[in-house]
Amino acid sequence: MNVEIVAAGRSLPSDRVSNEEFWSRAQFTLKAESEEHAREKLLRETRMESRYWCGPDENTWTMARAAIDNTLRANPELADEIDLVLVASASTLAGYSPPESSATGMADLAPLVVNHLGRNVLGMDIKACACTGFLRALQVADAMLATKQHTTALVVATEQTSRFAVAQSNRSGFCSILADAAGAVVLRQTTASVGSPKGLVDHVGYTDGAKRSWMMFGDDLESLVVRGSQLGPTTIELLTDCAAKLLDRNYLSVADVDWLLPVQTHAGLIDEVCEKLLWPQDKLLWYGDKVGFSGSASIPSALAGAIADGTVRKGDLLLAVAVGAGLNCAGSLFYY
Repeated sequence: MNVEIVAAGRSLPSDRVSNEEFWSRAQFTLKAESEEHAREKLLRETRMESRYWCGPDENTWTMARAAIDNTLRANPELADEIDLVLVASASTLAGYSPPESSATGMADLAPLVVNHLGRNVLGMDIKACACTGFLRALQVADAMLATKQHTTALVVATEQTSRFAVAQSNRSGFCSILADAAGAVVLRQTTASVGSPKGLVDHVGYTDGAKRSWMMFGDDLESLVVRGSQLGPTTIELLTDCAAKLLDRNYLSVADVDWLLPVQTHAGLIDEVCEKLLWPQDKLLWYGDKVGFSGSASIPSALAGAIADGTVRKGDLLLAVAVGAGLNCAGSLFYY
């Protein structure tokens, strides 16, 4: 029995923010002799053009709801099959960014998703995995669908990281790539036929708690702490390690995989990962420069966009990797 992705969708919020608009809203300055020089250097490294931010009436729940509706639009019958819901969102925080204004002490999205589906099924939130949340949820869903208790899972990742992007207490240019998005997939048990590989193949990853302070929310819960000089090289190492492990233990080479789908973070870091893996740029799914970095939502959002525009086709083999606060790393190998 295999677990296969049978539908995918995403949602981007309404406010498309240019680089000029970002810096007009930012309340912090970069640590450098020249602010202008620092911004130019950052632009070269990140290649950022724009990012999407939530408007006043948008948040992680409104984006998640829209992503779910977009996922099910072509196959509405799937809604009646879903018996497991997993939601990843590190940026939904009680008291600061709750999913509903009428319940500010609540930070769980799974009950809202279950209610939106109109069915009483098992729903769980995945919080502590940060930017690796979608891949971790994918792994949990894969394991749970291998039992006889569940047959179809909805996995959602939704993040509103823009709320941490412009605070006066920020000190890292990393904040300039932060964005908002939601992405969702439906997974279903399928019977694999001989000679026709399908579904989720393998997962890797772990948490290095000793590095938990290298990236985290600031004490004011309005900013990010990013120890870039340490985090950058380690991110490259972890992304490369996850990818290499998945290739090695599944006896695959770069040539065997159709697409590398990394968490859509700093472009310069992804360039170095590709260089270390000898991965060709024409087999890289990269949209971060246009939509920004939306944490755990960046991988399912990019996947859904690539499926919608015909870049990713049925039967393609994808290698997805992510690193996030915690410090967490994750990788998943799967056929679409």
